[in-house]
Amino acid sequence: MEEGTVFERESVAQKAGRYIFLLLVVLIIAVGFFTWARISTGSHNALQEARGVRAAMKLVSIEYYGGNGSIYDRNAYDGMAKEAEDRKRTMSYADGDIELKAWDDLNNVPIAFTYRKDPYVIEFRAVGDMTDPNNVWDVYYAFHMMQYTTEQGPE
Repeated sequence: MEEGTVFERESVAQKAGRYIFLLLVVLIIAVGFFTWARISTGSHNALQEARGVRAAMKLVSIEYYGGNGSIYDRNAYDGMAKEAEDRKRTMSYADGDIELKAWDDLNNVPIAFTYRKDPYVIEFRAVGDMTDPNNVWDVYYAFHMMQYTTEQGPE
């Protein structure tokens, strides 16, 4: 028997296992980064559309103010007069759903509204003094998990 340093050789299966594990880790990190970047970019785009909606609301409200009217309609489903909704959509180029929650009749500006463009939901709130409010924009990412419908069978 020979004396001296004994080297143990790593088997091919161990090397392959190590490389496969490393490849899986890199792949998971890359997919996670890609998903984060896609969601982040989409949320920024949806936020810009919501800001455009707010600007369009202000412009349409000025038009309505000149005619002694208001775009806010408490009885409407989305809180806006139908003609104002159509006019605002052409001005803002936003294709999401808008729900006007609160309106300041004195200053003729939106206090709160929600803009939905799947899968993003943007909520706007004007907080504080309405002549110089602090604007709060909350952006949410939501995905559709389940749809439940009830169907009545033949009677």
